Amino acid sequence: MKTKLFKITISIITLTILILNSCQFANSETSEIGSISARCLDSLAWGKICQQYSTDSIKKSKLLAELEKVKNHFIKPQYILYFKDEPEEIIGCDWSSIRVVYNASIANQTLTGLDPLLGNGEQKRIRNRVLKEIMKYQCEAGKMETIKAMKAEVPYAESHKNYPLKIKPEMIEPNSNEK
Repeated sequence: MKTKLFKITISIITLTILILNSCQFANSETSEIGSISARCLDSLAWGKICQQYSTDSIKKSKLLAELEKVKNHFIKPQYILYFKDEPEEIIGCDWSSIRVVYNASIANQTLTGLDPLLGNGEQKRIRNRVLKEIMKYQCEAGKMETIKAMKAEVPYAESHKNYPLKIKPEMIEPNSNEK
């Protein structure tokens, strides 16, 4: 009896772990803002891009707080870029995708590709902003692939408009005294 109970317990634990892990990875795959072609990408590219768009230059307390939110986002971006030029934004990426963004002119929170506050136009702009930097470190074939990707539609923007999220004014209206 104890052996049978032990086998059932192990099976339930294993099944639970598998289900929880599959849900985690499914969400992280579908929440991307855009894909990045890593074809013939220089191995030092991300280091150079992160240096050029370093978060070290962030001085505003609101942006520093949002930087921490991007760093600690459940998606855990490997590379974080800070674009000072308008539109000012913090973008979190991994080797093959753009994952999370903070842009006060869009919303007063970090956003992923599934967020209804981030429409097609903004997703494309964010994706293409990062892809333009990636292209500088690709061979010709990689650049051609990236140019083609820049013309493509973003994968998830319009498909999530009917989410049950109730948009609140504070989510989309930046606080004027925090800028």
